[in-house]
Amino acid sequence: MVRPGDDRVLSSCAIQRAKCQESIGSRASRGWSPIDDCFDDEGRSGASVDRPALERLFGRIRAGDVERFIVYRLDRLTRRLADWARLARLFDRFGVGLTVVSGTLDVEGGSLARLQLNVLAIFTELERDMIGQRLADARAARRARGLRTAGRLPLGYTTDRRTKQLTVLEPEADTVRWLFAEAARGQPTSELVATANASAHRTKTGGRWSPRALLRLLQNPVYRGRHPDGSSAHHAPIVADELFDRVQTLIAERRTREPSQRTPFDERFDPFILRGLLRCERCGRLMSPSMSESLTNKSAKNAPRYYRCRTAGCDGGQVAAAAVEQQVFEALRRPDRRLPQRTVERMSLHASVWDLYWTRFRRLALIEVFTCMTWRPRTRRLLVKGRRDWSGLDASPTGSEDGSHQPQE
Repeated sequence: MVRPGDDRVLSSCAIQRAKCQESIGSRASRGWSPIDDCFDDEGRSGASVDRPALERLFGRIRAGDVERFIVYRLDRLTRRLADWARLARLFDRFGVGLTVVSGTLDVEGGSLARLQLNVLAIFTELERDMIGQRLADARAARRARGLRTAGRLPLGYTTDRRTKQLTVLEPEADTVRWLFAEAARGQPTSELVATANASAHRTKTGGRWSPRALLRLLQNPVYRGRHPDGSSAHHAPIVADELFDRVQTLIAERRTREPSQRTPFDERFDPFILRGLLRCERCGRLMSPSMSESLTNKSAKNAPRYYRCRTAGCDGGQVAAAAVEQQVFEALRRPDRRLPQRTVERMSLHASVWDLYWTRFRRLALIEVFTCMTWRPRTRRLLVKGRRDWSGLDASPTGSEDGSHQPQE
């Protein structure tokens, strides 16, 4: 429990918010007043715009609830020049002013103030890159000496509080030895998983074993006293080299194909903006994203993408993602004037800043103004239904029949 007066109460976000409120109070004569909400992303870096409170703020901005955005320092908002350029243009399009308390900079302060903000954004990104480079150099130096730098704790180990290096943790280490011994006797992975789950042996988090989790443990070179990449380390091994090599041989003999290396993909930049939104007219079910290769940062930009109806017995077929997403943009750009004025205004506003949105914000914009999007395979056209009720926005389409709109050819 945190007692009044404890230093922990004065968190970084709390101090910044107090400074911002002081700045607002000093301009009360100009009609400035704070809204009854806080947008604190405690413990999250400004290097990414993927922050819950920031997304919530963007929602209030899109709803027209915010006239001015106050931030203590620019690097608290973003540390990437490309993100700053997008944010600045978004604020401008939505008519939202921006004030940086540290330095008393306003976007409306003229060309010189804008120049200062742009220069600050450049130095903010430079500072971030330099910090990252120093940390990378420090980690490389520690790895060169065989020391652990970071990562999840594997079963059987804990860390020394002073050195942060791995130390053997009993009785978790007994579980690891038992798993390796059973695997070395030739017991298949599926049977070993069932045996482990039926006994008192549990994972690091206390959960049940899965074949993938077990294989990951059996192939982890940390247990033979090395780093995950196989380089030499200083921590004590749990299993002998002979036992570890024996288990790897048995796993390789049972393998029917070479394991594939999947490139990590950041789901924040998922290019399928209609994922979970687009429905097939013939069966009424959601259409699934489809690609001819695995979704990676590279393939997301270059590989052909499709939305496909996978319902058994339905001949809804598939549609090129670029084609149907272009029709969605046309529906935003040319809204049905029979819709409520607020819906029409929001559609027009989203269309005007569509090229500035990150992919996840494009999806949120579609959820905000449309209740349903249906693909018609016979006519190869998209049917969209604009939102009429703004009393409660859902994260999924409702399928209302009001306000339907079909983009023109």
